[in-house]
Amino acid sequence: MDALTSCPPWLTKKADALLSVIRTGRLHHALLLTGIEGIGKHLFAQWLCEALLCSNLTEQGACGNCDSCRQLLAEANPEYTQLVPEGAASTIRIDAVRELVSWLQLTPSSGGYRVAFISQADSLNHASANSLLKTLEEPADNAILVLSASRVGKLPATICSRCQQIHLDIEDSDAAIKWLADRDVSEPEQALLDAGHAPLRAAANQQADYQQNFKLMTKAWSDLFLYKGSVGRIADSLSDLATADCLSVFASWCVVAVKQAEGVSVDVNRTVGQLLGETQPCLTNEQWFTLHARLLQLHRSDSASFKTKPVLEGLFADIRRMINR
Repeated sequence: MDALTSCPPWLTKKADALLSVIRTGRLHHALLLTGIEGIGKHLFAQWLCEALLCSNLTEQGACGNCDSCRQLLAEANPEYTQLVPEGAASTIRIDAVRELVSWLQLTPSSGGYRVAFISQADSLNHASANSLLKTLEEPADNAILVLSASRVGKLPATICSRCQQIHLDIEDSDAAIKWLADRDVSEPEQALLDAGHAPLRAAANQQADYQQNFKLMTKAWSDLFLYKGSVGRIADSLSDLATADCLSVFASWCVVAVKQAEGVSVDVNRTVGQLLGETQPCLTNEQWFTLHARLLQLHRSDSASFKTKPVLEGLFADIRRMINR
């Protein structure tokens, strides 16, 4: 670890508000960071955890010079731990949560906070979520739990209700555009628009792998709705892509299709706009809503453990039947 985490520049208002609360010592014992994929939840959470552990807080967050910060830089701070999804199913398992719960009960040696970060908390399975519930109901003194989740609907209501939810979104588009330009993203303003105002996604979208996957998904969508191939062949063309990525992208396109049908102006990637202009008339508004709900249901399931082709074959077959009605 070469440096502490900088707060994403488009989220500084949220950061300033949290720093004010930290200084009062009245921070909630569990914070749930929400927002779309690519808005910067993971970076913001790491920045926040570092600020909570710093003994010499500055206007920007952690100082980087105190003992706690130096330990963080060396990845050896005894008052900080992090959980991330693991395994082929990309889930956070109960054994890891049980260890975390026990760790949170220990008294901080520094006299400050003991801080834990659960990244992608929406990947908690049923058992691990239940195991976490007790520490949310009966928090230890001076223990702070930070969670991040893109799919809040997948988290149990009992977890959400015991956390202070902080929704992250673009607060400063100019700062996000400059951040992208500094990383040599071509046409940063358009890139941010194409990514649904998610700066990290906009940066990732410049990668060759994403561009190739995007072409595969737009072609599959067009072929499906305009009857340019069989369901099996179209699903097979996406078999190497992550199931969750396909479902997420297709769900976002359904939203755009509904808005287009209602005459609502939508900021969308030019290619997607043209694609949906051709395919939107294939379904009624009610059918688009039904399809969107189906995609969200699949996405909220443990889609990381699904094989893409069988999932999409069933979905695509249903879409073809809807078009035939």
